[in-house]
Amino acid sequence: MKTLITYSSRYGTSEKVARLLADRLPGDVHVQDVVERPDVDWAGVDHVIVGSSIRMGKIQDEMTAWLHINESELLKRPLGLYLCAGTPTAAERKRELEAAYRDALRAHAYFVEVVGSGYDFERMGFLDKAIVRMMAKQTVSSLDLDEAMLDELVESAQASLRTRSENP
Repeated sequence: MKTLITYSSRYGTSEKVARLLADRLPGDVHVQDVVERPDVDWAGVDHVIVGSSIRMGKIQDEMTAWLHINESELLKRPLGLYLCAGTPTAAERKRELEAAYRDALRAHAYFVEVVGSGYDFERMGFLDKAIVRMMAKQTVSSLDLDEAMLDELVESAQASLRTRSENP
């Protein structure tokens, strides 16, 4: 069973989550940045997890395009969807998830949730630092992952993999 974890990450949080998930999942797990490497060899991919960051209320354009191009392939496989976003309320998280992932993907996915947030000031430009300082009241780099949500994603993925291997 091969699991593909794809992500887009402006400042590294979604990538960190992808790598954490890869370490926790069994079997052959491949992690791929869709901005740097958008092409996927779908042969042999049994399971997919997609993650992205939110910036100014949107996921990266490259991820939006990748999701659109690969939607039919994603709908053929068990799918987990996550976002890294600093949204404090359930209503904001729901809004951002709906904006990031189309209805068909969300309806198909076994997991759709925000798993935490992070700010890496070393990788940010001046304008982004100013926005984060003003909006998020952050002045230093941070990583705030929801461990319970990450555990839920891993457990859901493992259950999906077990079900798929039992019913090929």
